[in-house]
Amino acid sequence: MELNLYQADVIADLRGYLAKWQMAGDAVLAYRAHWESKGVLQMPGFQTAAHGAPQICAKVPTAGGKTLIGIHALVTCFNALERRQGDARLCVWLVPSSSIHDQVLAAFTQPEHPYRVALNRLFNGRVTVLDKAGLLNGFDYDDAHDGVVIAVLTYASLRAKNKDDRKLYQENGALAEFDGVALDEAIDPASLVAAMASLNPVIVVDESHNATTPLSNDMLRHLNPALVLELTATPRSGANLVSAVGAMALREQHMVKLPVIVRNLPDQDAVIAHAIDLRARLEAQAQLEAAAGGTFIRPIVLLQAEPKNAEDSRSFELVKADLLARGIPAEQIAIKIAKIDELKGVALAERDCQIRFVITVNALKEGWDCPFAYILATLADRSSPVDVEQILGRILRQPAVRLHGHEALNMSYVLTASAVFSNTLDKIVAGLNRAGFSRLDYRTPDTLIAPDTPDTSKPAPPTNTEDLFSAPSALGLCAEARPLPYSPSSQVNAPADLHDSVGQTLTYASQANADLNAQIAAQPVERIAPEILEKQVKYPVRAEFAAEIAELKIPQFFMCVAGSLLEGEENRWIWLERDHLIGRQFKLANCNVQDFKLTPTNGDLIKLDLVKVGEHDYEATRVRMKDQEIRQLKDYLSTLNKEAKVRQISGLVGNWVGKLPPLAESDIRAYIAKILENLTSSQLDDVLEQQQAYVESIKTRIKQEMAAWSLKCFQQWIARGEIETRPEHALPTSIHPAQVLSPCENTLYLREERGNSLENKMSELLAGLDNVAWWHRNSFGKTGFMLNGPVQHHYPDFIVRLKNGRLLLIETKGGDRDNSDSSAKIALGAEWEKLAGRGFRYFMVFENNAPAGAKNWDEMQGILS
Repeated sequence: MELNLYQADVIADLRGYLAKWQMAGDAVLAYRAHWESKGVLQMPGFQTAAHGAPQICAKVPTAGGKTLIGIHALVTCFNALERRQGDARLCVWLVPSSSIHDQVLAAFTQPEHPYRVALNRLFNGRVTVLDKAGLLNGFDYDDAHDGVVIAVLTYASLRAKNKDDRKLYQENGALAEFDGVALDEAIDPASLVAAMASLNPVIVVDESHNATTPLSNDMLRHLNPALVLELTATPRSGANLVSAVGAMALREQHMVKLPVIVRNLPDQDAVIAHAIDLRARLEAQAQLEAAAGGTFIRPIVLLQAEPKNAEDSRSFELVKADLLARGIPAEQIAIKIAKIDELKGVALAERDCQIRFVITVNALKEGWDCPFAYILATLADRSSPVDVEQILGRILRQPAVRLHGHEALNMSYVLTASAVFSNTLDKIVAGLNRAGFSRLDYRTPDTLIAPDTPDTSKPAPPTNTEDLFSAPSALGLCAEARPLPYSPSSQVNAPADLHDSVGQTLTYASQANADLNAQIAAQPVERIAPEILEKQVKYPVRAEFAAEIAELKIPQFFMCVAGSLLEGEENRWIWLERDHLIGRQFKLANCNVQDFKLTPTNGDLIKLDLVKVGEHDYEATRVRMKDQEIRQLKDYLSTLNKEAKVRQISGLVGNWVGKLPPLAESDIRAYIAKILENLTSSQLDDVLEQQQAYVESIKTRIKQEMAAWSLKCFQQWIARGEIETRPEHALPTSIHPAQVLSPCENTLYLREERGNSLENKMSELLAGLDNVAWWHRNSFGKTGFMLNGPVQHHYPDFIVRLKNGRLLLIETKGGDRDNSDSSAKIALGAEWEKLAGRGFRYFMVFENNAPAGAKNWDEMQGILS
């Protein structure tokens, strides 16, 4: 189960913060640097927790995949803490309720579940998952050192309010092998909590907004954490956010049904009637969807009944009786309240399940998920407050995580009957906020103004001022109006005439969805939450260049994909990626290794290594083995012949090198074995002593082989006409640099980003040239211009427009930079120049000693002047 785009962004944010923490040794300074690097200069300061470990938070809206993010985050956290096999790796995974506990435990332990598959892949199958009973009876010291132990517990079990939970704090003879750490007088040193505390665990707090009491803080302190990661849709006040995902990022990945369409109906009878009819029409569309090869969906209505505390309340019994009276079969109705759970053991996603209506009061809270839930119909009295905050999030999850062909199936619906609709919308916004969304994520055609109290002394005069999107109460819908009992043949796209309230809902929903799509098409989706974007200091394009930039599209490379002759498909052009060039034909194990040389490394090999995982991104990890481990392994290897020794060390080095997509791990390991086969027996022993040097040398060599192959294919495909440039990249209307240069008249944006010494020198040169119309310090990431092709993540440092109309890309190379990919970038730039046309040029600039195809500083200065 792979991460999608915004989920990968969360992991990158976490990795970035932890790398800064490891480098600075200070959680507070790292937090400030983390947000400043993103141009966010107004974040509140870091809040230090009582337990002393960094406690950080990722905000991910409901249905955004927090659990999967948490699973992948464990790898990043353990790497940052320099823990791997042989070190203690315990994760305490805390959840707010028994229902969520049971779901997480089942997902983590079932061999075929995608979450368990992900855990096994990330930790090489060495994962032990335990609940409270398993911890009390089978928590093993070796499991936590040979692999990873994940302890799934509820907050309540650690708060020890009952006799059974207090067992976690009492002496346990089964845990004698642990050297317990008791951080409170009430904790026995031989207890389970003390044993867990001795391992300095990573703690994942799921739905952390539920853990804000002093007891919760004590709970975390007693566990003696090394790191605490909060995952929530609604961060608590004072949470140290390191990542925040916006709602539209989920919609872009088809994770949620947005927008939410809200209707305000005349009364409770109208709500039920509308819900029945709307659900029937959605199911008719779903059946057409499935018949065309789409996903099976059986839309479900959540009917929120009133608490049974008044004679005239619409209690769950009355709601069920009403549904039965309207012709809904009993097997299609289920009740889910505190004391009655007719959903227990029911697989709602199965085709043979009949349930289409779920009646609840407020029992469907966090942890209850069914993507088939499309409609929330709340039956509060018109004069009563409408409490939808707790369960609104239950209708947001998108079935099958895909865009459905019938657009009505890509949205969710809330039906209510409220005399004060504005108050109801406030509750709906609160529900959206609780789920990590905002007031921007719903649409309604109905008036927000409370209707005047009618004068009953004389009949109201007839009116002919109805419009299509007026509130249904103005459209002649009365309490006696009843939809027909459910029939699969219900009309799918009924005309939205004045008396077809559901038709109006679907018509309005279609328009609202189209408007939202148009809005997104006009401006790229921001995967960052709006509340973070508001804190970014943004600098817009200068007014005099705004019209030009609105039209400018910088060429990028596209490759031709042949269409199917059998299907009558035409050839199409897609954006070129390096992985397309590597393809399936490249085999690393076939590459020559005879000239492989070890590159010495500097410094103490035991210290933290910051491994580069992107142009400006590093992951803190430790490669160096402990001295005791080295001695033990060398003693073992001395008993093996060379072939067996190569096999053992190849596996070890393969683990150190890690994954290098898109290469298969088996191909990487075969290549490593070829390198090691050329070493003598004493040199093989040196691999253990010089781990860092070998790992970095092998990684560098692999990347060079990939670059050489990619460049060769790139040039061959260009010669065959299978690659061309097309105007594609649009520059953003504003930027948010972390550090800015002083104002300059010919910058593209009001302020530009500060760089290293050579980059700043280039900025000063460009700022003083009369023939430069504008220049821009190109940024890394989705808003920056990437010269795509055989070199991964090549973002030239400068984009320059000359007054003669020519556009230049300039890459600077200082002596402090890794320039091993320079020749490939020069070749890439040369091909871009040729295909993009005479109006475009690419330059690579060195301070001195420029290689072939590049320019020295003095030479470049002459070209630009």
